[in-house]
Amino acid sequence: MSHRTPTEQRARPARPSAAGRVILPVALVFLACRPPGTPAGGGAEEGHGHGAGEAEQVHVAPADAQAWGVEVGPPARTTTAAELVLPGVLGTNDNRTARIASLVPGQIAAVHVDLGSGVKGGQPLATLNAPEFARAQTDYLQALTQAELARADSERARVLRESRALEEREFLRRQAVYEEHLADLRAAEGILRALGVTEEGMAALAGGVDGEAASGAGARVDPLLPIRTPLGGVVLERHAVLGEPVEPGHTLFTVSDLSVLWAWLDAYEHQIPHLDPSAEVVIRTALIPGRDFPGRITFIADQVDPQLRTVRVRVEVPNGDRTLKPNMYVQGFLRVRSPGVERIVVPPDAVQLHEGHSVVFVERAPEPGEEHRVFEVRQVVPGEVLTEGQVILEGLDGSEAVALRGAFLLKAELTKSAGGHAHVH
Repeated sequence: MSHRTPTEQRARPARPSAAGRVILPVALVFLACRPPGTPAGGGAEEGHGHGAGEAEQVHVAPADAQAWGVEVGPPARTTTAAELVLPGVLGTNDNRTARIASLVPGQIAAVHVDLGSGVKGGQPLATLNAPEFARAQTDYLQALTQAELARADSERARVLRESRALEEREFLRRQAVYEEHLADLRAAEGILRALGVTEEGMAALAGGVDGEAASGAGARVDPLLPIRTPLGGVVLERHAVLGEPVEPGHTLFTVSDLSVLWAWLDAYEHQIPHLDPSAEVVIRTALIPGRDFPGRITFIADQVDPQLRTVRVRVEVPNGDRTLKPNMYVQGFLRVRSPGVERIVVPPDAVQLHEGHSVVFVERAPEPGEEHRVFEVRQVVPGEVLTEGQVILEGLDGSEAVALRGAFLLKAELTKSAGGHAHVH
């Protein structure tokens, strides 16, 4: 039995036990077999089952992708450098709107249309019992008779002058009388035309009148005056009531062609330098989401409103299906182009927020024998949102096959997976 001093015992290292000689090699084997990218703590990092530098992926069965409405395509490109957003309101097109009134007093004898009725140009809207209309017809018939008599007398004078049976002075007097009656006839005819009498009505009124007093001419005089619309459209206002007396200038109907409306937009002072009559315009309203209505600038005011500090911009908006209504609140998006400078845009829903980053889903080409569609998560740097889509400043070069629709469901499937690869069967 050997005896060692306490100093010798402290200096000599303890011999490892049998258990210690087994545990060390096992630990080395475990560390050697750990997959690359796995933390030294032992388990895979939660939420990430991919190696360093490997993109996260979503594996989706083709049938599921179709059911989710996933649509893939290349990003679009735009030359829009900036976009102005101007608030405004829709109104009728004054160039296609008529406020219809009577030029003579009378009484409403009949009403032929109602609010919302579609009408054609020249169509009667109401009938007015107007004594002045009857008087205008009588004046016209009298002027027509006098003009015919003067014309016949002038023709006889011409024949007599050629045969030297009439002096030149008398011929000129009769010619002047005819011109005077002809002027009266034209004035009477103009009054009837202003009252809405058509060419056919004038012919019917003048029928049978010759150089002598027209028998039965008084029977053709009708005090019932049709109130006609000068253009086609929709009856927006009606103030005509059966039996109601009417004064000249009182608006009876408002008819407007709603196939083209006006949008009145307000541009603030700092936006004035970007106003350009040739700028592209898109009209949107919250009442009809997801639809753009292209327009055209037709007027930019030359002065600033002293109270609102804005400049009025008038935009002509086609409205063939009459989806838009006057007095709707709208927004106008004016696109300022920068030719030669293109930027990448995708639908706003194609960009999703994942783990604090903006990402899109890019579909990669399938590998041989692969049955699922594979979408890789691509981090991007988004810019402003235009009417054409979300601008992508970095992360895409335009050649990728991006999930333009259905990206939200791809993100949901990705976040449900514990690892970085989501498999959907």
